[in-house]
Amino acid sequence: MPIFQQHPPAGPPPSPRAVRSATLLAWILFGALAILLRVDWHLAYGNLPLYHSPAVDEALHWQWAQDLAAGKGSPEVPYFRAPLYLWWLGLLKSAGLGLAGLRWAGTLLGTGALALLVALAGRTSGKGAALAALLLAGSCATWIHYEPQLLLEHLVLLWLLGAGLFLHLGLRRAPGWADLGLGLTLGLAAITRPNALVLAPLALGLLWRTGENWKGWMSRALWWAGGWLPPLALVAALNGWPASGVLIASQGGVNLWIGTHGGADGWSATLPEIGSAWERADATGIVARALGHPPSPAEESAFYSQRAMRWAMAHPTEVAGQIAWKSALLLAPHETGNNTSPLSLARQRGWMSWLLPWSWWLVLLPGITGLVLGFPRQSALRRWVWASSLLYGASFLPFFIAGRFRIPLIGLLALPAAAWLADLWQGRRLRTAAGSPPTRQRRMVLAVLVILPFLSALWVQQRFDAFHRRQQEGWQVFQLGNAWQRLGELDSARACFEHALSVAPGLKELRVNLGLLSMERDPALARKWFEEELRVDPRSAKAWNNLGSLWMRHGQPERAVAAYQQALNLRPDLPDVHWNLGLAWAAQGLECLKRGDLRAAREALNEVKATPYDGRGLHLLRQGLGGEALSGP
Repeated sequence: MPIFQQHPPAGPPPSPRAVRSATLLAWILFGALAILLRVDWHLAYGNLPLYHSPAVDEALHWQWAQDLAAGKGSPEVPYFRAPLYLWWLGLLKSAGLGLAGLRWAGTLLGTGALALLVALAGRTSGKGAALAALLLAGSCATWIHYEPQLLLEHLVLLWLLGAGLFLHLGLRRAPGWADLGLGLTLGLAAITRPNALVLAPLALGLLWRTGENWKGWMSRALWWAGGWLPPLALVAALNGWPASGVLIASQGGVNLWIGTHGGADGWSATLPEIGSAWERADATGIVARALGHPPSPAEESAFYSQRAMRWAMAHPTEVAGQIAWKSALLLAPHETGNNTSPLSLARQRGWMSWLLPWSWWLVLLPGITGLVLGFPRQSALRRWVWASSLLYGASFLPFFIAGRFRIPLIGLLALPAAAWLADLWQGRRLRTAAGSPPTRQRRMVLAVLVILPFLSALWVQQRFDAFHRRQQEGWQVFQLGNAWQRLGELDSARACFEHALSVAPGLKELRVNLGLLSMERDPALARKWFEEELRVDPRSAKAWNNLGSLWMRHGQPERAVAAYQQALNLRPDLPDVHWNLGLAWAAQGLECLKRGDLRAAREALNEVKATPYDGRGLHLLRQGLGGEALSGP
């Protein structure tokens, strides 16, 4: 039975030629809009230093891609994402693609997902829905904003849409190559988001519900496994599994601890022991101090997972509140980011700044309406969209919520949204599968599900106050300053750091960077910045290390030794601090030689021996001691 019943026409119908011309014009306009918005955003993003000198995760991945392309090997495998992603970036880099080329490749991948979405909408709901999907997703600011970034969600989106198209078309054919390709897409999707694997059992379950006999189901499942097993096996081999104990991704435990602790705010990647300005080595150093030895990736992940689970078991009420808050963040139209601030970047283009805060709701609300009121006509695809949206969205809730996590959900919900908007435009009146109007229960479900995002927005607005917005703006300007500093534009970097300090004075490492910029021109000012950083964050190992370097410049090795030791106590793996400490001990030993204090000079020499320092100061100290023993009084 039909789901929709059309109103009788009010007048003579338009000619087929006019309809075809109008449809063609709409396709051209909507397609051109999708392309122009993406090109315009690339041009705007390209004017920022972050485009050429990326921040945090992007910077790390780009560095690893360069190392892999140069044949150096991945400096850290496994990572919290599957390492195959890094090898893929390295392969593209070795093929001659620079950072800009990789960003354009990401946009092409997102555009491919858009084309698949339009095709699926057209197959399932008609040409009007295909046009509506092109308009919705083609102009979706969240989708466009994240396309040029190396942290891609579009591989997951390709899998979700491919699985949906397969459920619509593929089940009409015998198991074969289409199943293999779908499985391969899932394996590749797990490269960037290992939680994509949670959808595999769901897809197999939907296959079972389609009515195939067990032999057909088993045959299809084997074809799927033939697609997704090779990428996962390669990832496991790169991880050194089973010796490493890590099958695909190692650092899920760190992210679980980030999102599940007493001070978690749900949207920022804050490590409780350090704060927001932490690096991967900081997380490893905490585990190393607790275990007494450098941890393997599996040990590190297990350490943080167990810590998060213990806290969750001891604080169930707080965990429930965190889950509710993160669910509201996922539904509400606020854009958050842990590496950079999406809203701050959006200011590069007026249309992006205006559209970004609302583009998610422009898909979410009509998407929910379409799902509840009858989309799609095929029950298997309807169940797939419902279940995938709920399961994939829930997979993020134990961790933290960032705007880019919504991209796969945007692609899924755009299907029912486009179908409902197309039918609304064509003046169709909704009917259920039995040909009757929607039941009272269905209308009530729709009212609840549509009102829920509004309530979520009010809650988020109340908690996400001006302080948090200023923190995000400060973090963004801080990252811009880091990018300018890496590019050698020190005056621009200083201006960014000073602006970030005025906006969000509580941000860590701001004063460290300002001190580094002042080391050459004004050492006294540099010292002031480092000491101010230590007042804000007494655990800043970088501030202690740089303060030690200042004391060395002022000829005070004793104070330098104390500062370096403080840095080592806080972070034993901080780069260069062991070498710096050896240099300071050598300088202190030479000062003792000048005073004739041979005992103190020998003690300093023993301390130097325990560090990797092997410079000229060590040679002079040994020479001054006349070849005496390296240990003992």
